[in-house]
Amino acid sequence: MGLNINGSRFLLAEKRRGLSLGRLLTLGRQQVYMSDHDYTKILKELGHKKTVSTYADNFFEGLGASSLEVMDASDYEGADVIHDLNEPIGPELRSSYDTVIDGGTLEHVFHFPNSIRTCMELVKPGGHLILMTPWHNYSGHGFYQFSPELFYSILSPANGYIIERMLMVSQGYWYSIRNPSEIQRRIEVSTAESIDLYIIAKRTGSEEIFKAWPQQSDYSAAWKQGSYGQANHSPSKMLKEKLTGQFPVLETLQSKWRRFKARRLLSPAKNPGMARLCRSHEIP
Repeated sequence: MGLNINGSRFLLAEKRRGLSLGRLLTLGRQQVYMSDHDYTKILKELGHKKTVSTYADNFFEGLGASSLEVMDASDYEGADVIHDLNEPIGPELRSSYDTVIDGGTLEHVFHFPNSIRTCMELVKPGGHLILMTPWHNYSGHGFYQFSPELFYSILSPANGYIIERMLMVSQGYWYSIRNPSEIQRRIEVSTAESIDLYIIAKRTGSEEIFKAWPQQSDYSAAWKQGSYGQANHSPSKMLKEKLTGQFPVLETLQSKWRRFKARRLLSPAKNPGMARLCRSHEIP
């Protein structure tokens, strides 16, 4: 759980876009994961005197939080609200905060549906839920790593939310991530580096969360059209499977072709789900 250089740039950009943190809750006390030089520079930009700290409290204060509270399953880092996110919250905490930030907690909580529902319930209507969470190449880091589709499906109007912005940073550039249901295709990445998702979602109402369970959009569309099974058993697909089964060299060539395509997935021309925005040290 913590604030790294990309997370700080994302939050600073959201402040420039008009984000008001107000009463802020973070999941776990956020440690600082950047150099003293970088953190001091950021604090100076926020109007703080040169201060180096293990925790990012000064950063959130400078970002405009009127108050800062910490939720954790233990008080070992001075949490204000002791709560195990595997369990639902009581009504006294619902709609209590203007902003809730997860800087790397949800992937460590076993009961993800309960934990994300809790995060959503903690936010006041009109407030924001901010997630900075692993997407790719974090195997073994926690219980989970998450896809863009998951959060677009969860933080939806049906659950009283709308995603204002979803970003990732890779190979020195920031990318904007589109909703797979809008472009009617999955958004996938294949890189040698680890990639996080940076998400800001606004709570638009008090709809019952998970009244209907989220479903992956391409399957939902296929069920509605009744065509997915037919497509998977088309004559061309059946012929391809037969040939690769009979001639192993074709399967090897197919595997190499898939790896080649995967390396091009970060190109906006090849992946319409991602639009390249800017260099990683800049973010509009």
